[in-house]
Amino acid sequence: MSINFWKLLSGRALSTIGMSLYNVSLVWFIYHLTKNTFYTGLASFLVLAPMMFQFLAGPLIEHLDKKKLLWMTELGQVISVIAAYLLFTTLWHSIGSLLLLTPVVAVLSMFSNPAEMSLIPEFVNEDHYAAANTLMNVTYQTFTIIFTSLSGLLILFLSPLSIYLLSIFFNICSILIFFQINRNKSQQNLPSEHPYSLTNNLSSYWNNLTSGFQIVRHSFIVQFLPATIVANLTFGMLNATLPAYASWRGGPQWYGFYQSAETIGILIGSALAPALKKFPLGYLVILGFLMGGCSWLVSFFTSINSLSLILYAVSLIPTGMTNILFVAALQKAVSQKYLAQIYTIMISAGGCAMPLGSLIGGQLAQSAGLAPIFISIGASFVFVSLYWLIVPTLRRMPETNQLGSGQYTIQ
Repeated sequence: MSINFWKLLSGRALSTIGMSLYNVSLVWFIYHLTKNTFYTGLASFLVLAPMMFQFLAGPLIEHLDKKKLLWMTELGQVISVIAAYLLFTTLWHSIGSLLLLTPVVAVLSMFSNPAEMSLIPEFVNEDHYAAANTLMNVTYQTFTIIFTSLSGLLILFLSPLSIYLLSIFFNICSILIFFQINRNKSQQNLPSEHPYSLTNNLSSYWNNLTSGFQIVRHSFIVQFLPATIVANLTFGMLNATLPAYASWRGGPQWYGFYQSAETIGILIGSALAPALKKFPLGYLVILGFLMGGCSWLVSFFTSINSLSLILYAVSLIPTGMTNILFVAALQKAVSQKYLAQIYTIMISAGGCAMPLGSLIGGQLAQSAGLAPIFISIGASFVFVSLYWLIVPTLRRMPETNQLGSGQYTIQ
């Protein structure tokens, strides 16, 4: 793997530290001020709503300088966090000041992940795509575990606003790392020889956007979407209610513990993905999500907190595994010129459901309690398993290395 890949990985790790501190401090501080799951649901909705429009970013990413895009989005997040902090501490001492700029941070972050993913094929040989994706995801999950846990513990000693402000230091460090990435002239998006025309650029953007939807609609990828939407709807509910659930389990430190258990489970799944890539993807999803659903439900109903944490992590192992295998599958099956476009369309499809789930979950938990939320999440795991079992194209999906031919290819 090239030095540019390691720079990309380092920048991603530092950005992840900043985002972990930001997310934990923001959501817990809002719950601490209001004790109301509706407001944590609203905060999650504002964070996640831009995902609904991620497909709009795909065609833009394909025509922008991806290196510049990475450091500029990080800089925009730094400015937004500082502005929200100053607004809260000086002029508008209300959660509204923190919520106001939350969508800005989310909009900027929706450009970074597709840009990073589309840069990997430039820096890594095709045979190492799965290993590179695993390393990126494992690093992401590892740093999330460490700093989510640390944030949950720091809340006991520092104010959430202090942790909130600390997050920008790591975003600044990631900017400095992204500056060090060197791309060959042949890899960069060179300016067109034709004079700039707003009409031509808008027409090109619209054509790229609609062609991406047409590609997805006539490919095997469209069959992923129903299960993805259901799963994202219920996980949106989790984002809104986890602070209240952690408080019910024992206090603010449990919020960090459960978020860490979540990332530990995903990390284990990510680490297992390379070893499992030789098995048919369809059967891995069917068996994995059935196991995940059962583990999740037992985790909720048990009164033993330590057992609940362990099973909570176990239930998310299939998610970590499929995250890696799905990305590797896309990189194998989809031509590089369409990769960011297809990836952002898939994120948007699931992303439409997640912010709605946050709003619904926050209100439902306030009126009916936590049980309906957590039972629904467990049921969604089982639904994914049954859906993949019923749909022949998904059930018969081969191992990742065999994608890229027949009905499992997009050129």
